[in-house]
Amino acid sequence: MSIETILSELRGIKGYKSSGLMDFTGELLISDSADESTDLELASATFNDIFRGAHEASEKVGLEATTEMILNTPNGIIIILCSGVDSEPHLHLISVLEKDGNQALAKMTMKKLMPKFVTELS
Repeated sequence: MSIETILSELRGIKGYKSSGLMDFTGELLISDSADESTDLELASATFNDIFRGAHEASEKVGLEATTEMILNTPNGIIIILCSGVDSEPHLHLISVLEKDGNQALAKMTMKKLMPKFVTELS
């Protein structure tokens, strides 16, 4: 199964706008968008930096690395999920939803897809 096919599984979620898979450095490996106004190429590195900062900050307070982060804005939801800091490869999956998107289903689907990405890219 290709990573393109795996990523496309997020398209059926209510409110889906876009998604992308990044390596730990923030390089966008693949992206998908159902909304032309959402450009993950421009934003993914910044979101990745925020997520990596959360990794470090949560470790500093003894909570281990961040595994997921949700950013709520007036116009949408951004969900970022980590494959695990010890995972090889170490990946970050991002999804952007409309403000009324199905956040619970997105998180469940992302968690289900992450092992598939790791397997494909190992």
